[in-house]
Amino acid sequence: MKYIKTYKFASLLVLLVSITSCNEDFLNVDDLDDLDLSTVYQSEEDLTLALNNLYFSLPNLDIEDPLFSIDANQAYIVPYFWTDDAIHRNIANTADNQGSDFNWSDSRRSLRTFYRYQDIANINFFLESLPGATFETESNRERYAAEARFFRAWIYETMVLAYGDVPLVTTTLTPSDNPSRTPRQEVFDFVISELDEITNQLPETYSGDDIGRITKGAVLALKSRAYLNALGWHSDPDALYAGAEAACSEIISSGVYALVDGIDGFKEQFTPDSDLTSPETILATIYVTGINVSRYALQVSPRDLYKGINGSGNNQRRPGFTSDFIEEVQTINGLFPKDDPTYDPANPWVNRDPRLEATVRLPLDEYLGTDGVNNDIFLPHPSYGDTRDRVQGSNNNPTGYGFKKYTDYTMLNNIEGDADLKIIRYSEVLLMYAEALAGQGRDGEALPYLDQVRERVGMPKYADIGLPTVTRGTTGNTMIDAILLERRYEFAGEGPQRWFDIWRYKLGNQVIGTVYGIPDDVNLPGDLTGPKYDSSDLEIYQRVWDDNYYLLPIFVSFLDDNVNLTQNPGY
Repeated sequence: MKYIKTYKFASLLVLLVSITSCNEDFLNVDDLDDLDLSTVYQSEEDLTLALNNLYFSLPNLDIEDPLFSIDANQAYIVPYFWTDDAIHRNIANTADNQGSDFNWSDSRRSLRTFYRYQDIANINFFLESLPGATFETESNRERYAAEARFFRAWIYETMVLAYGDVPLVTTTLTPSDNPSRTPRQEVFDFVISELDEITNQLPETYSGDDIGRITKGAVLALKSRAYLNALGWHSDPDALYAGAEAACSEIISSGVYALVDGIDGFKEQFTPDSDLTSPETILATIYVTGINVSRYALQVSPRDLYKGINGSGNNQRRPGFTSDFIEEVQTINGLFPKDDPTYDPANPWVNRDPRLEATVRLPLDEYLGTDGVNNDIFLPHPSYGDTRDRVQGSNNNPTGYGFKKYTDYTMLNNIEGDADLKIIRYSEVLLMYAEALAGQGRDGEALPYLDQVRERVGMPKYADIGLPTVTRGTTGNTMIDAILLERRYEFAGEGPQRWFDIWRYKLGNQVIGTVYGIPDDVNLPGDLTGPKYDSSDLEIYQRVWDDNYYLLPIFVSFLDDNVNLTQNPGY
């Protein structure tokens, strides 16, 4: 939010936000005897600064959550490693690996990333302070409350998906409070009721320095996500599809949002060129210099990629796409490579869905080198000798297929990339709307919205070529399978959407297994039938699914600190 950029945060105010609220374990609360709270949270200016601070409860563009901190920022990319599309290579030898090895337990730090009661406490304290504050612009009071309630609904919506029953805390707690887990349905109902109540308390658009704040469209998009994410456990799927349909329909009919034309329009969404100006952006975490620092470019880039004018240090190449994903990205004819007679395994990157090249750093890709002038070539195959990109290197991309979104050549520093994280884009609303219609058996109505996303990047419409036959990870509904496939292409490497899809349609046992990378045959980089690099010497690549994973474990320290918390089954 550019609005936030205009303020220098008051350190004392931020400190008070944290220490007047219970921490994540509900027990360790600092002594407040020496603080005079009567002098803060009293004016509109106080509450404006405090509200701006709440925006940091939105996730960061990061593939790792630094969870050694009580109030660590949520890393938005982490759940993508809990899918069939990607894996994270553990470079720092932390024995954590962001959970991508599926060796899960209640001590895995990365699996606690959505359990965010420090943020909940800050929001509750803000909301309790709001009625007594003096406002010069009285209309701001209701809007400020609506924005804060959005953040609280955002956090609870994800916790409902990830953990099931969680304590529903809507007031500040005392050191002696040990809340029990609230039934999942009750928390879900709270989220929906909160979003219903604030929908019309927020504007559709903002102007000036307020651009980037929470809008009515963001509320409706989160509501649609909430309805669809509940499909995996809720007893009334018809009501969920209908609720998602209504929310998306209101966004679409508003005319506020649109797709940016062409594959260049797609690529632009992951650069600063789209920040606060793109008609696709519904919700974003706005980059703020020196505060929500993004290490993403450092984490994903080849060693010799351009680091920015002020960049330093070695790029780390931590994540990789799986061969399952690469081989299921369609050709330009709308066919899976295995089904397209024009597919050439010796030249596999031509005539593919253009989003493949925009999303994945592929073998033999050229990219701007560290000097900012000359190009280098991405050479991950072990046969390329001493290249520092090869998959068998100890610190390299584990599959030979790298991440590319949000890596651009305009950044000043590779450890502080300045592109905004696009959390919900308009293409997701179109696909959620199509899914909601398809879930109600209205395939004919759903198809144009699915095709709208495909047509934007130059892919043939399914209305012209027919729906694909998805055999790996099928829901049993052909139209929904096609929509989930499109979501894989559209949102690959940018967020948790594939995680949502696997969890809510219970696809884990169909899609999670051993991770493979590039083909062994260096002359056939698109070989579909021969052996592939599988890091068989590393157990983390031999992933095994367990249905317990549809709920994450409650982190062991939370259980230790709150006697009324109970663990999810299987951990």
